Amino acid sequence: MESQTAYDRVDYPGWPYPQSHPDRLATLATLFGMSPTDPAKCRVLELGCGDGANLLSIALAWPESRVVGIDLAASAIVRGRHIVDQLALANIDLRTGDIARLPGELGEFDYVIAHGVYSWVPAPVRESLLAACRRHLAPHGVAFVSYNVNPGGHLRRMLREAVLMHVEGIDEPAARTAGARDFLDWIRQAQTRVGDPSFPSTLANEAERLSRRTDAGLFHDDLAGEFHLCHFRDFCEAAGAHELQFLAEAEFAAMHDTSVPKASRARMEAFAPGLVEREQYLDFVRERRFRQSLLCHSDIALHSEVRADALSSLSISCSAQPDGEVFDPATGAEQRYRGRDGAVFAAWQPLAKAMLARLRAEWPRALPLRELLDTSAALCGLEPGESGRQMFVDFALERYCAGQVEMHFHQAPFAATVGSRPRASPLARWQANHGNTVTGIIGNTVALDEPAAVRVLRLLDGTRNRAALLREVGGDLESLDRCLQGLARCALLLDASA
Repeated sequence: MESQTAYDRVDYPGWPYPQSHPDRLATLATLFGMSPTDPAKCRVLELGCGDGANLLSIALAWPESRVVGIDLAASAIVRGRHIVDQLALANIDLRTGDIARLPGELGEFDYVIAHGVYSWVPAPVRESLLAACRRHLAPHGVAFVSYNVNPGGHLRRMLREAVLMHVEGIDEPAARTAGARDFLDWIRQAQTRVGDPSFPSTLANEAERLSRRTDAGLFHDDLAGEFHLCHFRDFCEAAGAHELQFLAEAEFAAMHDTSVPKASRARMEAFAPGLVEREQYLDFVRERRFRQSLLCHSDIALHSEVRADALSSLSISCSAQPDGEVFDPATGAEQRYRGRDGAVFAAWQPLAKAMLARLRAEWPRALPLRELLDTSAALCGLEPGESGRQMFVDFALERYCAGQVEMHFHQAPFAATVGSRPRASPLARWQANHGNTVTGIIGNTVALDEPAAVRVLRLLDGTRNRAALLREVGGDLESLDRCLQGLARCALLLDASA
């Protein structure tokens, strides 16, 4: 009989993680000079997959892909297999297994994912995880590994140790978590500055952050038996011992030091001449606590910097909205934009403003960069020429470095418009029958705040036209169309050909 793990005692519901999606990994591999496999026909392995929630949208979007998930918790695999059976997915295989004893016939994979594993397993298993990445990664494959880092993780570990002392002797999970929350609440109160509650201490802020975690997250991540911290440099050394090298961070914007003053950046170049050294020093100045790093085989010659010509084969998406007065893209007036994270940036070149207008209209669909240049030029009545093309690519790369646009190697296909008999993702429809949080076709998480949207989504199996939908959900055609368009804008509808 298999021994029960902590994840069998307390379920840890999975989520899709867009930062580990093959489209994201292939994009970054391309930008740094690799030749990654098209996600539409790739092989994906996730170590520590839980219930497979991160893999379902990948398998669903790309039937020609092969997707394998392995986890030690048998109960999580049972839950995941149930969903796989409900969706009749033939290209996904969820298995109970130990990372330290993977089967020899597992084979080769283009993308290996290990999210939320490395820092929560003993040292021998960490070594096994990196060894598995090397052994099972295709020649131009990419591995995604997330882990806790210093210096930012130090405060979390300090508070964790205090919480563990408070709950020692409590074994029952619910009581253990409740005790932890009680302690965190006490820390917040005790650390609030007398007479000035608007400025809590750093420790109080950390206690507040931890208290916002779900019970499962608090139990498994902060009350776990293992909690490993390392410096980024040390992680790269550990990976190097397994003939793996650092490729990039999954959050590309995190690699750029635009928030560091120019004089400080110049000094940092003297401290840190190489990529790994620069990333380590950025961790120091940003007090980084968590990394999501991409690895590849160490014999691959990577580009030291992203080259603009690498963008030519990629697509781009952006949801930034004009902030304030809206100007004609053809004019040279400066237009301000607000991104999804609230950050504001400006553009004044007609081609750049036309590009952002086109992307906003198509969101979340990504447009090939070459096609986008032509349509943007037509929108503002320009012949871009070579200088215009260079400016266009440079602007796109600059916004990508700032995290204000997204690049794509191969975005998963979805319906950008609502057809006569709309059909939603089977995964999203299944999830809508069990709650109001669903997964989009591109691996995004969508919270359906309107009960009407949940009811409509459940019915979108491709057999109903608008009249049939109205008969079942009531209301008026205008409201229904608005709801359907909202679902389409969340990448929840399938192409008619899918």
